[in-house]
Amino acid sequence: GRTMVRRTRVRGGWALVDVIVGGVILAVGLAAVVSIAQRALAMQQRAEREVVAAALVDGLLNEVLATGVVEWQLTKLPEGSFDAPFEDWEWTVEIKAQAQGDPHRVVAAVRDPVGAEHRIETLVAPRPDNLPDPVRMPPTPIDRQSRYDALQQQ
Repeated sequence: GRTMVRRTRVRGGWALVDVIVGGVILAVGLAAVVSIAQRALAMQQRAEREVVAAALVDGLLNEVLATGVVEWQLTKLPEGSFDAPFEDWEWTVEIKAQAQGDPHRVVAAVRDPVGAEHRIETLVAPRPDNLPDPVRMPPTPIDRQSRYDALQQQ
């Protein structure tokens, strides 16, 4: 009867080792999954910030283009914050004149709430002096309804 008791004890000891090894393997696997999930979430959040930054800096450059580089320097501040819902985002615009007749060097930068900076550098030609804003209306009105009707009859 004693040999059976010893075998049971030995077998019970191995069962405990199996449970411990299984627990360690499970813990390592869970740690890896959690680490991968955290990294994926961080990458997704960074990608979202980059998309917002691209849209904001594009809007900023369009505003510089619409205002004119010389007029921007005279009438606007070189830095600021965006309106809601992007009030946590900051922007800077740096405009440097090049040689006479060359376009101005414009650097637009957006800083996200985390502190990362997204920059675009481009060239923008100044508007010719003393020219009024161009007329953006077509010389003759466009009759869209008649064009649509003509296409439907074909």
